[in-house]
Amino acid sequence: MKLKNLTILFLAITMIPSIATSQSYKGKVSVKARHQVYQKGQLFTVESMSLYDGSTGNITCHYISPVEFYKTINTKGETMIYMPRENQVSFTQNSQYGSDSELLYYFVNNFTQDLGLEKEGFIRSGSRRDNKYHVTVWQAPPGLKPVHTVELVFENFLPVYAAYLGMNGRPLKKIYYYEYHHDNNFSLPKKITEVSYPTPNDSVVRRTTFSDIRTGFNIEDSRFNFEIPQNAVKVNF
Repeated sequence: MKLKNLTILFLAITMIPSIATSQSYKGKVSVKARHQVYQKGQLFTVESMSLYDGSTGNITCHYISPVEFYKTINTKGETMIYMPRENQVSFTQNSQYGSDSELLYYFVNNFTQDLGLEKEGFIRSGSRRDNKYHVTVWQAPPGLKPVHTVELVFENFLPVYAAYLGMNGRPLKKIYYYEYHHDNNFSLPKKITEVSYPTPNDSVVRRTTFSDIRTGFNIEDSRFNFEIPQNAVKVNF
């Protein structure tokens, strides 16, 4: 039970919000993903397969290890988690964490101009050029302490770096986006590394690695067409 809870908690903290400001993608995209967290000498890894359906906005994830389960989420924030080994299913709803708040969603749909900052109440306060990079600066809303400002760095119109800064200018979190996969309709970073600093002397490293990125008829989506057994036990999430 502790391992399952830890896995689901990990998934919650790795979600990155977005805002729909560009043309949306109506096709399907599937990816393999490896999510890793390294803290205090310990490495925690989650392996999964994800399918985004642009016609509905739904995302279906099949988590393979360390615990197998399925998760489906729609744009309304209606989330279903099914644990096949226990034959248990749970349902939740939170409009702030719909499929349009998932990392895969906003990159596939090219919603990368502010990485969700405007939706969270940030106000753009400036921009500048730094050699080949374009930097935008965002002021945090009053209630979002200890974050004071966020700097987003773009190269060729794609985000490559984000820095969350505190009142004293000290970095609270750094995010790197790199090794982009370029499709005809979107660009997706195959690696995303986040380094957060809960204290000046401590750091937590989170890395997401995407592979086997497929679109259209190249998708093997049969594994996502699962049905929850009628005798599945409903539990509270």
